[in-house]
Amino acid sequence: MTKTEIIVPASTSNLGASFDTCGLALALYLRMTVEAQTDRFEIVPTGEGASSVPRDESNLMARVARFVAEQRGQKISGARLLVDSQIPLARGLGSSSSAVIAGISVYEVLANERLSEEEFFRYALHFEGHGDNIAPSLLGGLVVACVVESEEHGPSLITVKRAWPEDVKIVVVIPELELETAKMRAALPLIVPMHDAVFNIQRAALLQAVISERRFELLGEALRDRLHQPYRAPLAPGLNEVLQLNEERHRHPGLLGIAISGAGSTMIAFATENRAEIGAAMVARLAASDVRSRALEIDVDNRGRMVK
Repeated sequence: MTKTEIIVPASTSNLGASFDTCGLALALYLRMTVEAQTDRFEIVPTGEGASSVPRDESNLMARVARFVAEQRGQKISGARLLVDSQIPLARGLGSSSSAVIAGISVYEVLANERLSEEEFFRYALHFEGHGDNIAPSLLGGLVVACVVESEEHGPSLITVKRAWPEDVKIVVVIPELELETAKMRAALPLIVPMHDAVFNIQRAALLQAVISERRFELLGEALRDRLHQPYRAPLAPGLNEVLQLNEERHRHPGLLGIAISGAGSTMIAFATENRAEIGAAMVARLAASDVRSRALEIDVDNRGRMVK
């Protein structure tokens, strides 16, 4: 078979107040080459998490491809998959979502079939319940993702994508600290006060207006959150201290706002300039809590998944 390359970007989700609603594709990539058809899947991993990734049929990407084939009544071969990932595991950058999207893409390649967007999301949600990670990694850009139920087929997503403005730059600071999404979600209350719900709805709506009207000076307010960050930040050393930089933006020219990326532990900053200095300040806050970290200046990916 002809070699096929699959490229899937990382994603950051929640974006402060837009909890479980909005995500952004980032230019860190899972790159896979589907090299040769075989009887079974063989995964050859390099990059982030390579030492802990299963190399056989138990790999998430292989399981996803087999699942989709079964659901569609198709038979597919296995394949040799050369996988190189820049996306850290368990850091709030959508590593599992990117693997799920890659797995569905492997099915499309081996079955020579292109799924509709609705079908793609339906299969993805079976493995990964966070539409705000799945959607931007598939579509690119800034994506609002709403889960919708179908009596016949189950949940899928309605999505609206928009291009991210080039004027707003990204810095991510990645601590040497893994956080399991399930544990971080378990820390959240099941019931929240009405005034906190209204607070977040206002700011989630404000984020979209800020991007639409280019009112970037209001981005910091749009990132303020009462539904998840106040409960998650105390569970990992240094996160609260990094978030405190939101109250000190006047000391850091160019800084628009900071949020927890996904469930953490990665922190994401939005800025118009001075990304190196802002990243260094975030790293220093974590270091003061005895947490080592690295800062990356990252572009937004406005293209999404590519198969070529």
